[in-house]
Amino acid sequence: MDYITDLPESDGFNAVQVVVDHDVSKAAVFSPCTKNITAEGAMDILQRDVYRRFGLPAKVISDRGPQFISKAFKELHNSLGIETALSTAYHPQTDGETERVNQELDLALWLYCANNPENWAKLLPQFEFAHNQRTHSVTGKSPFELLYGFQPEAAGTVRTTPKHPSTEQRLQSLQEARENTIAAHAQATAAMSRRLPAAQVPLKLGDKVLLDTKNLRLPYVSRKLIPKRVGPFMIVKVLGPVTFKLKLPEKWKIHPVFHAALLTPYHTTKEHGPDYVRPPPIPTPESTEGAEWEVEAILSHRTRGTQKQYLVAWKGWPASENSWEPERHLKNAQSILRNYKKRHKLS
Repeated sequence: MDYITDLPESDGFNAVQVVVDHDVSKAAVFSPCTKNITAEGAMDILQRDVYRRFGLPAKVISDRGPQFISKAFKELHNSLGIETALSTAYHPQTDGETERVNQELDLALWLYCANNPENWAKLLPQFEFAHNQRTHSVTGKSPFELLYGFQPEAAGTVRTTPKHPSTEQRLQSLQEARENTIAAHAQATAAMSRRLPAAQVPLKLGDKVLLDTKNLRLPYVSRKLIPKRVGPFMIVKVLGPVTFKLKLPEKWKIHPVFHAALLTPYHTTKEHGPDYVRPPPIPTPESTEGAEWEVEAILSHRTRGTQKQYLVAWKGWPASENSWEPERHLKNAQSILRNYKKRHKLS
């Protein structure tokens, strides 16, 4: 039993309580909650989502959070004959089954939250269903098969065209949640297989990392223009063994918490120098709109209202600082602008 915290707020929730069956089935129950959940709140969720479906557990393994070391939590379990065990401090392998599920769920939630941060709580049942339908590497069967003796049917291809927009939207959400969970399992499995715990240097506060852009919505028209990784960004908060908060550009409107599988330690090289060097603005005394930076390239264009905007890469700055600019901001890049317009047949 464990928690995934610091998610974007959705329906008043910002965390997930994770309960995994350590016995034969390996089934998991995911319940939305808040980061500061009390012992009473944790017990309410266990009664509502676990006990009514599976009965009393013989043993509960959890971390050393305040919910689990409280007197009320211990007394209730002792009264019911439930054995309690705490993960060793700084070594949560005692609760390794839950930790593995946490990594997969954390990635699945992040994949969805990155684009729909307000809706993850509503879709949590779909994440749970997809997880429990997946074949487990140890048992060779899904948790559903071991619990019920059959594999429940998942929301797949739509057999008829829905007539109501709300129905179509719900079907799309179901399919998207399922695809995100499947992708998260694959990504987490690949990431964990690459990790060498004995040799891996853990990320820590203040480290600089590169961020995988595969599932990011960045200010580009085409995904072909997005580099595989962007950064470096500084880790400003360590939220858990595999969860980190980054200092992102202010113009990025995305949740700044990421799983370690999406982060690569940033190391300086002779080519990079000590870091990306942010050059000073070019002196432009004639400019009435403030200092300007040198344009390296124009990558794309779009129309907003009646105004055309251009995606600009700035010389000496990383891709994370690319920005959309109106034409009036490109007075000192007329040659680059003319060539771009000519290539794209713009007037």
